Amino acid sequence: MSDAWKSFRAELPDDVQKRLDAKREERRLGKALAEVRKAMNATQQDVAAKASTTQNAISKMENADDVLLSSVVRYMHAIGGGVELVLKTADGQARRVDFDPEIYVKNIIPV
Repeated sequence: MSDAWKSFRAELPDDVQKRLDAKREERRLGKALAEVRKAMNATQQDVAAKASTTQNAISKMENADDVLLSSVVRYMHAIGGGVELVLKTADGQARRVDFDPEIYVKNIIPV
């Protein structure tokens, strides 16, 4: 967060700051990952084992504000899902990038 934004934000009324915090929490990628995992009836330990990482790393990812795309792909592959990224331009055009988990994970996890 830039110093200018921090200063501006600090001057906002408390209720506005709370609404901004709530919106930020709703958009957090880690939270969405945890919700998907739970919907799939998987534990953090399940995801960790299939993603060749630790339960602690999964917990950190689910609580992070910023998550690497490669980590998201590995996480989603571990629960049987996939990742599609939509790139949107200012003029309203969009391009979809599909990350085939089988191919992508093979490139990032030594077998």
